Amino acid sequence: MNETLKTIHKLKSIREFANKEINKEDIETIISATLRTANSGGRQVYSIIIVEERELLKKFFYNANKALVFCIDYNRWMDCAKRLGYSLVAGDIRGFFLGATDAIMASQTAVIAAKALGIDSLVTSSVFRTKLDEVYKKLNLPEKYCFPLISVCLGYPDKENEFLKGRIRKGIIHYSEYHRLTDLEIDQVIAEYDIPENHFTTKTKEDFENEGKKGYLDNYFSGWNGSFSCDEIEDCYNTLKKVGFFEFMK
Repeated sequence: MNETLKTIHKLKSIREFANKEINKEDIETIISATLRTANSGGRQVYSIIIVEERELLKKFFYNANKALVFCIDYNRWMDCAKRLGYSLVAGDIRGFFLGATDAIMASQTAVIAAKALGIDSLVTSSVFRTKLDEVYKKLNLPEKYCFPLISVCLGYPDKENEFLKGRIRKGIIHYSEYHRLTDLEIDQVIAEYDIPENHFTTKTKEDFENEGKKGYLDNYFSGWNGSFSCDEIEDCYNTLKKVGFFEFMK
């Protein structure tokens, strides 16, 4: 396995960061690598906000040493068009998906580049699960055609994770065509989450039985149905409309 593959296979999420500074040279190296990410039509319809303020890092980014906020952003592209006498439309759902793809792909490149430098990370959607008006003000984001989609919290771990969390393969990888899982295969996937070597949970089979649960997934689904609060959903939806990504051409 070459060094690139070794780096990818060592990726892990960190939620407790040490009080150790990331130097400016490493941040610039990460950004330079991130900008090499493939993007739609060479447009790079995203922006990256490098967050260094301790107050913001503590409030929104798990007290990481630095954070990169990846925004869907058409403003630079539209400003260039306007300067040349053209008028562009970005306000439809397709524009949102194209920008989201650019931003998310770039964020993963940043994660890999950081890990290659020995810097760990946490990828989070925390910025749009809070009051978005506050995020826009704190980061001075444009009022139109810009949306903070995903963040990468960067830093050194407070303590090293002893294990890497497992990954599920069955039902994710499909050859030639999509294959819907049978009941037997679904049971096999459910069982994978409870294999100790996969490290999805520190609880044992006995722990779950004592709690009246069938295992990790039963415990997970009983505690969260996959949705967020009505206020969070409404805030996100209203912001997307306000900034122009849910407009439709007549």
